[in-house]
Amino acid sequence: AILWTGWVTCAYTIYAQSFGQRRVNPTDSNLIYTTQPLFSSMFAYVLLGETLGFYGYVGAILIGTALWMVSASDGGSLEANKT
Repeated sequence: AILWTGWVTCAYTIYAQSFGQRRVNPTDSNLIYTTQPLFSSMFAYVLLGETLGFYGYVGAILIGTALWMVSASDGGSLEANKT
């Protein structure tokens, strides 16, 4: 149990995250990590049968709207500001 908790859930996930972030630009990386609460709630619904309350739906709408606004614009990326 100690090996699983220390190695797989902590060390491997940190390694995997840094490995992936090296291959994705910062804006896309941030957008991917911002979707984590949405995917967590979807997995909780599918696997555990949990449901969202009113504030959960409001939060999901706010996260989705923010993601849409950033992805629809240039997102303030450095590449878009270069001349």
